[in-house]
Amino acid sequence: MTPDAARRRGSQVLLRLVVAGFGVAVAAGLVWISAVVHLERACVLLDTPYLPLCAEADSKPARQSKLRARLASAPGDSAAWIQLTNLETGALEKPLLHAAASLAPNEPNVLMWRAGAALAANDLESATTLLVQLVEYRGSGQAADALAVIVASGQATALLRPYLATASRWLPPVLASMSQRKLPLTTALPLLAEASAKAALPQQTIQAYIRSLKAAGHWADAYGLWSAQQKGPAPLLHNGGFDQPFQPDGFDWELAATLPSRAGALVAQRGAANRGQVLDIEFTGRPLAIPIIRQHVFAGPGKYQLRGRYMSSRLRVEEGMAWVVRCADGRRADAVAGRSGGLKDTAGKWETFQFGFAVPPDCGLVISLQLETFAPSEAAAGFKGRASFDALELVPDGV
Repeated sequence: MTPDAARRRGSQVLLRLVVAGFGVAVAAGLVWISAVVHLERACVLLDTPYLPLCAEADSKPARQSKLRARLASAPGDSAAWIQLTNLETGALEKPLLHAAASLAPNEPNVLMWRAGAALAANDLESATTLLVQLVEYRGSGQAADALAVIVASGQATALLRPYLATASRWLPPVLASMSQRKLPLTTALPLLAEASAKAALPQQTIQAYIRSLKAAGHWADAYGLWSAQQKGPAPLLHNGGFDQPFQPDGFDWELAATLPSRAGALVAQRGAANRGQVLDIEFTGRPLAIPIIRQHVFAGPGKYQLRGRYMSSRLRVEEGMAWVVRCADGRRADAVAGRSGGLKDTAGKWETFQFGFAVPPDCGLVISLQLETFAPSEAAAGFKGRASFDALELVPDGV
């Protein structure tokens, strides 16, 4: 290569380096300008994750002024409208609310502000629509709390009926809020009954509500809702033949909550020759949780008879087992209203048992029929053996 060619080649390389360096500087400058603008907007809106880079927070008037300046240059910035609406006194000024609602109608804060404006105007229909939307699609706990208050006021059935088709998505959080806030659960009963009739709620939601009603002492409401879930008329004693799976949190058989590894009694439903399903109990020798099994029965004051079939083998309990009737409501809650004789070992043969009892007026509307040891001390000691029950029937005396 000649000296002139080498000089020309060096000049070209130097020129490319200069141009490239200028381009990098320009690009860096553009990135810096963009970052500064973005940071300024973020600090006006107080967005994360830029807060650590922002100067000390402005006063409320200063922030309002910056937001208004931002909107003067960028009137379509919905985030700025929302921030400004939040800062304005009353937060419900119609021009601001209209602007925010136009730009971000489904933003959760905007929906809540619109609901608040509707409530302030006593427009419960519009407020309810917005609150349901917030709970159903946004999972808003604040909206669920507001709906819980509306339901507790007794005005909700007609307002919420149009939304019962999707009740599974918004009613459970509302019921949970009512329970947490100790609002009267009975006010939600008409809504729950209608939603249940439309099969719009999962069974576990209905069961949880019945459980809450029982715990609050609303036995009649709990029983009415539970009965509505049953197919056909319900007898006094439900599932007395133990042929159907137990329904939790209602008026079916309930088992003691004990870990199997520590249980003094292992309770199951099993098939028996010529009997279909029966209640089968294996006693392990560990201390027993009492009651072993029970059912709350909606039976008012009066005289009754309980009868059934019983079989046991190698049952090592001296006083035997007993079906006990206890008051579950009223001033005599847990008081004994009746008890069978001791049911002892039958050497594997099925036998009949029967006993009568009287439910006094101060026992309330509900009794608990439960299986215990005849002598309480034998439950604490534990014992071994097996027992089965079938065909239990509770009838008014004389039937």
